[in-house]
Amino acid sequence: MSAAYRPLNQQAAETLLARKWPAPLQAVIDQQISEPRAEAACRATMPRLTAIEDDVSQKVRDQYEQNPYPRWISLGRIHKYDSLDALIQRDFPHAPLRPQGKSGAFDLLVAGCGTGRQPIGLAKQFERARVVAVDLSSASLGYAKSRSELLGVTNIEYGQADILKLGSIGRTFDVIHSDGVLHHLGDPWRGWRVLLSMLRPNGFMHISLYSEIARRDVVAARAFIAERGYGTTAADIRACRQELMGLEQGSSPGRVAGFHDFYATSECRDLLFHVLEHRMTLPAIKTFLDQNGLRFLGFDLPLRIRQQYAARFPGDKAMIDLDQWDAFEHDNPYTFISMYQFWLQKTA
Repeated sequence: MSAAYRPLNQQAAETLLARKWPAPLQAVIDQQISEPRAEAACRATMPRLTAIEDDVSQKVRDQYEQNPYPRWISLGRIHKYDSLDALIQRDFPHAPLRPQGKSGAFDLLVAGCGTGRQPIGLAKQFERARVVAVDLSSASLGYAKSRSELLGVTNIEYGQADILKLGSIGRTFDVIHSDGVLHHLGDPWRGWRVLLSMLRPNGFMHISLYSEIARRDVVAARAFIAERGYGTTAADIRACRQELMGLEQGSSPGRVAGFHDFYATSECRDLLFHVLEHRMTLPAIKTFLDQNGLRFLGFDLPLRIRQQYAARFPGDKAMIDLDQWDAFEHDNPYTFISMYQFWLQKTA
């Protein structure tokens, strides 16, 4: 009963660890005592690759030190590939891809790895890749590294770092992932340029950014939260959720109750109470790509949406015309509710 009020690792942990338990209870002991200890040990020895001096970066780091996000258990099904060329050719068969021709071992950076689900999934997907995974939060990194050890993944190098200073580590990569990260920087475009400076010619980049259009309800909810004066404590988040769910049906702030992340405290904090978020538009993204020598390869989207786009714009067989996607999004404002998620290639 006491576990309903205080975590088990704050109670008689040694006594609980010393006993033998039936398998279902042992799983609870592992999750509540053994795994947090492993996380703490990994966190204590985590290399610090750069200083974290930017004011916004420090605030974002502090948020995720308190609320590592997301806490996850399993990876799901992993599709294995020998090269990035094979993956992109499968998903974007008509994209203007210039093959890298690199099979097996290549260098991959995950900039903003959070609690590790993405880099671990990539390390399993490309078993000979050399993966570097960095994040602002040592708590998130501790969780990530402990999960790597639990799953027997050995081809990931973790480190604490700020993207804004990451160029100082003096390394370059064939592939860079930065998903759901850049829009939380004080200057997302500056952070993106830092990552580009680390990407080799013909290298691939996977980016995920918030959409200004798709997050209109989140914007309304954040304004509602500011007006009501809610803080970021668990009690405030719970009270705010209750009030949002009680709003008139169909109201813009109340529609955030339809988000999956709305119903867990850490995830809701990330969704609605984040220290800072920027939202992008497709014209602004297109301008950045044109100015920085990047070739757009395609969006990660459900088949249903891709079919709708193809029916409206049959001339864009590769589905890479960002002007047409902008028109499509204005007519279908929730198209990118899960962020703009897309692949790019750096021109030689």
